[in-house]
This record gives sequence, C-alpha cells and structure tokens, in this order.
Amino acid sequence: MRTSYRRWTEFPYPGESLPPKGSPEAGNWPMFFISRGRDNDFLDPFHQRIIWRIKNPLEIDWETELFIVEETLKSLTSQQISIAQYWGTGELTTKITTLIFNLAEKYRLGSPSVARVQSYFHAAVNDTFVITWFLKYHWDVARPNQYDRNLSTVLFTPRFPAYPSAHATVAGCAETVLSYFFPQESSELKKIMEESAKSRLYAGVHFNVDNKEGLNLGRQIGEVVVSFLRAQNLNTLQ
Repeated sequence: MRTSYRRWTEFPYPGESLPPKGSPEAGNWPMFFISRGRDNDFLDPFHQRIIWRIKNPLEIDWETELFIVEETLKSLTSQQISIAQYWGTGELTTKITTLIFNLAEKYRLGSPSVARVQSYFHAAVNDTFVITWFLKYHWDVARPNQYDRNLSTVLFTPRFPAYPSAHATVAGCAETVLSYFFPQESSELKKIMEESAKSRLYAGVHFNVDNKEGLNLGRQIGEVVVSFLRAQNLNTLQ
C-alpha cells in the first residue's frame, strides 16, 4: 500500500510561520568506503551496486507512526526521559569514541590498534552521515511536530528532515563495525546502540520507524565497511 506523507520543507515548526530551511550539502560529500555510480546509485569498495535495505517512505503508515509518538510521550517514565536527554545532549560520536577508548583499555590494546579502530570507525561514520543526509533530503519526510503542532517534546526538534534518523544510522553502523573489532562485546554493543536509537522516540523528535529503519541502514553501511576490513585479513588487534 502506498501512502502520502508530509514534506519537511512544506510545513512550519510550531510557533513559526514559514517552513524550515535545511542544509543538504553533506549528502554530496566524498566518502571513504562507498562511491557514487549513475542515477543516484551507490557502489561498495568492490564496485558492486548497493541495494539499500530501507523502506521507501511511501510504504509507511505515517498516521500510525504519529500515534506511536503521541502515546509514547503521554506515558514517558523518568528513565526514558533520562535516556532521551543523555543521548540527545552533545555529539553522539563523542559518546561512542569514549566507549571505544574504554574497550581499548579493557582489552589492553596498543596505540596502533586504537588508532586503527578509531580511524575506521570515524571514516565509517562519515559515510553514514553522507548516505543519511542524501536520503533525508531526497525523501524530505516531515518531523512529528510538523504533524502535531501541540506535541510536547523532551528535546528541541532538529532542523533537518526526519527519515532516516541519523542517531539510528550512526548507532547501527557503530554496532556493526565495533562488533567486528570487539566480537566479545557484540551483545552489549547491540543493546547500547538500540537504546541510542530508541532515545529519539522518547525525545519526541523522531517517529519510531525513523529509528528502526535507520538502524537497519546503519548496520548495512557497517557491513560494507566490515567487508572491506575482512578483505585486508588483518582482524587481530594487539
């Protein structure tokens, strides 16, 4: 079933009279592991076309998604509010970088290995942001507060399109890449990154589907990076 949806560039935020203006430029930045083909195609490091595993917004029931946001905000617990505030304050990559240093200390990694993990993680995040920004502005999906102007959110709503959630795509990518380097931590990493993604629903700034599909997309980008790492046959850290 194909449904219509509101465009981010067509509806003002609460208290404003004009639609927001965004900055789509990041969707055209260079990438480290992914390249552009023709007609908005993207290629992996082995020059194979990537079929993104993410729903087209026309396939999503946005009225149901809005209901989920509204009901979630009505019944928020103090813990959920804390989760929203923790993950929504400061840069997400700062928190994940700290996590990497903690894991490096736990497993007593040497400086070259720490540098390797950090460099691949941040390069992967760069590619994740580029793909996310491309899709955000390509699909131009409105935020929850552009559907319900009386929505009482925990955090301010960012001024760029909703779908997919960048918090979620970065979290999904981080989960996959860091699980490659620290396989013993994969279950805990999954738990942490899913909480980060879900925090955007608790904050009231994203639809649940933004986060679910964002995680899927981020994990797929992470898989692209891991496939490149595996081809190097250097999966040991010292």
